[in-house]
Order: sequence, then C-alpha cells, then structure tokens
Amino acid sequence: AELRKKEERDAAEALKREEELREAKRQQQRLNFLLSQTELYSHFMQNKSAPQTSESLPTTEGDTTAEGVPSSLVDLKSDEEEDPEETALKREALKAAQHAASEQKKLTSAFDSECMKLREGVDIEVMAAEASIEGSSNIDLLHP
Repeated sequence: AELRKKEERDAAEALKREEELREAKRQQQRLNFLLSQTELYSHFMQNKSAPQTSESLPTTEGDTTAEGVPSSLVDLKSDEEEDPEETALKREALKAAQHAASEQKKLTSAFDSECMKLREGVDIEVMAAEASIEGSSNIDLLHP
C-alpha cells in the first residue's frame, strides 16, 4: 500500500512538473509574440514618421514569399527555431491585418469620393442661392 501511494505521489509530481514546463513554454511563446508585435509596430511607426503618401507605403504585391508574406517581415524572426503552429498563426494574423487595412482604404476612398460629390453639389446649390438672393436685393423685408 505504501509503495502504491509513493508511486501515485511520484506520478502526480511528474504531472505537475510537466504542466509547469508547458506553462513556462506557453509564457515564453506569448512573450516572443508580444516582442515581435512590438518590433512590427515600431517598424511600422518608423515608416510612418517619414513623409509618405498612402500610395508609397509597401504592399504585398511586390517582394513576397510563397505564403504571401512580405519578405521584409520574414527577416524579423528571432534566431531560435519557432513553433510551426505559431509561425502559421503569425502569417494568418499578418494576412488578416493586411486585408483589414486594404478594406479600410477602400472604405476611406469611397467615403472621400462621396464627400467630394456632396461638396460639389452643395457648391452648385450655394451658387444658385446666391444668384436668387442677388435678384431679390430690392425687397423690403419690413414691409413685404
């Protein structure tokens, strides 16, 4: 009975150590992910600080890897081997971010063009209103 209890305790301790190692590995992966995101953000902000238009920003149409990831971002990986699952998640996140950015650009340009049309329409109405006001300048507003 004592031998069985000792084996159970040893198994429980081994399970606990294994869980702690898994948790430590997960925490390290989270830290690596946050660091890589910080590096990506600082790289992005560094490019933003230079006077550039939205057309001159780098896109994925040019120099990309087989997965569609810009080769400039592939260089940001650390020296140590990364988990393939984590790498795939990063690629998916990058693709999703690029898609969201392109969709937002489309929405912004559509909004800008609609505003421009409305402004042109308002300018025409203002001119017509001014013309009608000029013709009615001889009206006596106190005694219509």
